[in-house]
Amino acid sequence: MGIANFVFRRAAIYAWRRRIPTRIGCESLHLQVSLGTACPATARRLAGILTHESDEVFEAMALDGLSKEAARQWLEQVVRDEMARIERRKRAQSDSREAGYARLNAEEDRAMGHALRLLARDGVSAELGDEEKQELVSEGVPKAAFERVEAYLSQAAGEMLAPSVERKIQNGISAITGHALPSAHDFLDARTIYLRGRAAVYLNASQRRDPALAEALKLAEALEQGGSEPHIPVTQETEPAFDPAIAAIADRLTTKKMKLGRATEKTAYQIRNTAALLVEATGVTDIRRLKQSDIAVFCDVMSRLPPAYRKSPKEKLVPLADIIAAAAEKSAKVGLSPATVNRNLGFIAQIVKHANAEGLPTRGSIEVKDLRESDAEDDQDKVPPFERSDIRMLFEGSIWSGCRSSARRTSPGALVIKDGLYWIPMIAAYTGARREEIAGLCRSDIINEEGVWAFEFAFTEVRRLKNLQSKRKVPIHEHLIELGFLKHIDEVETGRIFPELKRKSARANLGDDIHYNFRAMLDKQLGPTARDKVFHSFRHYVIDELRFKQRVEKLTRHHILGHLVDSTEDRIYGKRTPLPIMKEAIDALPRVF
Repeated sequence: MGIANFVFRRAAIYAWRRRIPTRIGCESLHLQVSLGTACPATARRLAGILTHESDEVFEAMALDGLSKEAARQWLEQVVRDEMARIERRKRAQSDSREAGYARLNAEEDRAMGHALRLLARDGVSAELGDEEKQELVSEGVPKAAFERVEAYLSQAAGEMLAPSVERKIQNGISAITGHALPSAHDFLDARTIYLRGRAAVYLNASQRRDPALAEALKLAEALEQGGSEPHIPVTQETEPAFDPAIAAIADRLTTKKMKLGRATEKTAYQIRNTAALLVEATGVTDIRRLKQSDIAVFCDVMSRLPPAYRKSPKEKLVPLADIIAAAAEKSAKVGLSPATVNRNLGFIAQIVKHANAEGLPTRGSIEVKDLRESDAEDDQDKVPPFERSDIRMLFEGSIWSGCRSSARRTSPGALVIKDGLYWIPMIAAYTGARREEIAGLCRSDIINEEGVWAFEFAFTEVRRLKNLQSKRKVPIHEHLIELGFLKHIDEVETGRIFPELKRKSARANLGDDIHYNFRAMLDKQLGPTARDKVFHSFRHYVIDELRFKQRVEKLTRHHILGHLVDSTEDRIYGKRTPLPIMKEAIDALPRVF
C-alpha cells in the first residue's frame, strides 16, 4: 500500500498522479506532478494539498471543455500540419540514393505513431511496460522496434512539456474557440487531440501510401475510441495507370512540356514548386481528392504569405503556418503579387488538365478563373519604354564607345569589345526581341532568305521561347551589318553566337550574365530616369516606334515581335509578312549611334 492516495515513488523522489474523472470526458488522461522530495511525511502533506485542489479543479473543468466542432477543427488542423511536415520531409529526401530509405522511414514513422498514441492515451507519464509491449506485439509490431518506440516516447513526452509546444497548442485552440486564454480542460483536450492527430498521420504514413486527410482523420477518431491502431481497410478499386500524386503529375507534365520545347528549366521548376505549395497548403497529395474548395484554401494561403517567403535559406523548411504567423506578428506586408497568384493558378489548371487526360479525375470540376486576381497597376505602366533620347544616351556609354578593360566595361577607355554585352542590347533595340531569345542565338539561327539576312527565333536545345507564336524570323538591321555582326558570326568557333555567356545555375538564364554591367551602364548614362527602366524596355520602345512613328500594320508588328495574332483570318489564312516588307520597317528604326 502506498503512503497516500495518488502517490508513487519514482527512483528516490515521490510523485503525485491522478486520473482525470470520467465525468469530465478525459478518462484516458492523468495529471502528474513531481513532489520534489524523498521524505514520506513531506510527500503525504503535499499530496493531500494537491488532492484537495484537484477536486476543485475537476469540478470547474466539468463545467466547460471543447465543443465537438472545435475539437473537430483542431484535429483537422493538426492532421493537415503534420501531413504537410511529412510531405516536406519526403520531398527533401526524394533525391536520396540510400538503399531502402523509404522502408526505413516507414519503420520510423510507425514507431513514432505508436509512441504518440501511447502518449495520447496515458499522458506524459506513459511508458513502454510489459503490458504495452504485449499490446504492440498483438498489433504486429516486431520486438526489434521496441527500442525505437521507447526512444520516441521519451522524446515526444519531453516535447509535450516544452513551453514552445504548449504555446503552439494554446494559440491553435484559441484561434478556433476565440478565447484568449483556454481553460485547463480546453488545453488538455487540445493536447490529447494534438497527440492523437499526429499519431494518426504517422501510422497512416507508415503504410507507404498517400496519407490522405480523410483517412488520417478517420484513423485519429478511431484511436480516440479504441486506444489502439485499428485495421485500415484497403479500398478495392482499380489501380490507376499513372501515379495520382500531385507532385508526380507535375513531374510528368513538365517532362512533356520540356520535351516539346514548351517549357524552360525555370518554368518546370515553377510548376513543380507550385504543386508542392498546393500540397502543403491544403494537405491534399492525391489529385483524385482535390476539390474546388481546396483551390480556394490555396488562394487564401497565398494571400497571407509574405512576397519573399522562403527566399532565405533559414526559412526553407519552416512550415507555412509558422511563416504566416510570424508575418502577422510583425505586421509585415503579405500577399503574393497578382501576377504570381495568377501564374500559380494557371499551373494548377494545367496540372488538373493533364491529370484528367491521364484518367485521374478530381472531386468535381476545378475552376480557377474566378479566383484570379486583378492588378491595380495598368499593364502598360509596369515596364516603361525607352525614349529615343534614352537610347542615344545609353549607347554613348563606354560599352560601345570604348572601355578601359574587359574587367572595367563601364569605365571610359579606348577598348571596344564586341561580345554579348556589346551586341545583345543593340539587337534588342533593332528587333524588340527578348533578352533570352537573343542571348541563346546560335550560328544556325542566322539565315538569308529572299536576299534578306535575318534572325530565326526557334525552339532549340540552347534556349526555349516564351510561347509558340514567339517562333519567328526578324530581319537584321543594316546598322548591325555595318558594325560587323556577320563577321562576328563567321569568327565564332562554337555553335552559340555568344559562347562567353554562362548560366549560373540550371534554372538561370544566359542573359543573366550581362545583367550587372548592363544595369550599371544604364544607371550611369540615364541617371534618375533609369530607375524603373529595364532591359525589357527595349521591347516596349520598338513597339512604340513601329506603332506610332512608322504606323506599321498591326499584323506585321505581331510577326516582328512574336505576338499572338487575334484575328482568325490573319492567324490561319495567307502567309506571314514577307521578310523584305519587315526589313523596311526594321531598317527604319533610328540608329542607336
